[in-house]
Amino acid sequence: MSFSDRRRFRRRALALGLLAGLGLGLSACTVHPLYGTASMPAGAPGLAELKGRVDVAPVGDRTSQIVRNALLFGFNGGETPIAPLYRIAFTALGQENVVSIQQDSGIPAASIYKLTVNYTVTRTTDTKVIATGTRFADAPFDRNRQLFAATRAYRDAQERAGKEVAEQMRLVVLSAIRKDLPTLAASVPQGKS
Repeated sequence: MSFSDRRRFRRRALALGLLAGLGLGLSACTVHPLYGTASMPAGAPGLAELKGRVDVAPVGDRTSQIVRNALLFGFNGGETPIAPLYRIAFTALGQENVVSIQQDSGIPAASIYKLTVNYTVTRTTDTKVIATGTRFADAPFDRNRQLFAATRAYRDAQERAGKEVAEQMRLVVLSAIRKDLPTLAASVPQGKS
């Protein structure tokens, strides 16, 4: 066997060993479809059955309302929750950070709208908190000398950041609810969910 044949053989053996190790590592992976029910115990509802059962606490400002509306639509399809099993409460803080100023006038030319949301997810049957966390979103926008254009750009940035944070929250909250469903099924008497 020549030197180049041995090198080729070693490379192939190393590649096969890596693939086998990767296959063993992935076989222990717990990734599964978010809305799937295969790994759920008998009697536990799936996430698909919880549509319309997640409430979002009322809020008082425009930015928070953008996030709330996106969450309500994501969890309930825009319907009013009936007998909610989970409740999301959150606080949102948004602010504009100027990144660039026009040299001739000193007026901001570009900004970033930064949104931070702290949230808590509670099971309504026993008020147990099942998840808490913080999510962030940044939405850059250009400023204009015209007041209407500048105001519209700011509002569009608020919308983008609010919807992005809501989507991040929705995925994290769905994951927390999925983990909590077996406990929920055990705590709610049959026929009363």
